[in-house]
Amino acid sequence: MIQQDMTAAVRQDFGKGAAHRLRRSGYAPAVLYGKKSEPIALAMETKTLTKDLLQLHGHNVVVSLDIEGEKGKKKHHVLIKDIQTDPITDSVLHVDFFEIDLDKEIILDVPVVYTGTAKGVDMGGILNIMAHTIKIKGMPLAIPDDITVDVTPLELTSHGITCADLAIPENVTLEEELDKVCVSVVAPKAVEEEVEEEEAAEAEEGAEAEEGEEPAAAAEE
Repeated sequence: MIQQDMTAAVRQDFGKGAAHRLRRSGYAPAVLYGKKSEPIALAMETKTLTKDLLQLHGHNVVVSLDIEGEKGKKKHHVLIKDIQTDPITDSVLHVDFFEIDLDKEIILDVPVVYTGTAKGVDMGGILNIMAHTIKIKGMPLAIPDDITVDVTPLELTSHGITCADLAIPENVTLEEELDKVCVSVVAPKAVEEEVEEEEAAEAEEGAEAEEGEEPAAAAEE
């Protein structure tokens, strides 16, 4: 797993006005959540957050967080819970962290990276990805950043690649059903039929919802 060192300061002012002033001074508000402690309000340099964290968001990253001015506490080992960014400038507006214990197992969603061009795609099929992430349990630093899957052998007649086929490191465990299909190659017609079935199901649900609303509307009258 990727590791990153960062520094933060305890934030004393709260509220929207304080957050705006903080951002104008080149810092972004952040919050550290812990299982056994109250949340800690933090201030972190916006440029550093944008440079170091934004490009890593979506990956499993252990951040070693040093909080300036905190007494009697070593570095906090944290994971990124959420990042809010400015839709125009992409600069970081707010970050949520949650603290973990490096000596205790956790379960994380690990991205699945698909490589290669499936044989079935060359024959006119469509690559159908059903699992973009999988759950893996293990010590935080042992959990891989991603799982790579080569789809080259997949043909139109194959049953796809399941979780049982994935190359999972020995020091972690897969928290998924082994027969869960991650990716397959399907004929274009099969994809069209699947979309049509989904659209029909959605239309049926919408009709049922409208029927359920009629008595309520009548009662209001």
